[in-house]
Amino acid sequence: MKLYVLILNKTEYMPRLISTLMKEGVHGATIYDSMGSVQYVGHDMTEPPPIFGSLRKYFHPEHASNKTVFVVVEDEKVATVKKIVDDVTGGLSKPDIGISFTIPVDDVEGLN
Repeated sequence: MKLYVLILNKTEYMPRLISTLMKEGVHGATIYDSMGSVQYVGHDMTEPPPIFGSLRKYFHPEHASNKTVFVVVEDEKVATVKKIVDDVTGGLSKPDIGISFTIPVDDVEGLN
């Protein structure tokens, strides 16, 4: 089993992504609102570091948050999930779409 993690900057893809995953039998995803460090610097800090506070407006000012998706899948489903993500987003290799990675999972309880 693997934990597939997707940090998606372009949150407008989420509805189609989740519905496509569900149609392909990938259920049980957990979704969190998240924020990259560049977006955070100056956002909630009283006094951001001077250089970062002034540069923040130049780094992706159009989005304040991301979506982080966690889903436990069987090893053979990872390729399916990656293909769905690529099909829906146009590919994570394009700038500012997001990143994904997997982590091995040794033990799972409560997964149906």
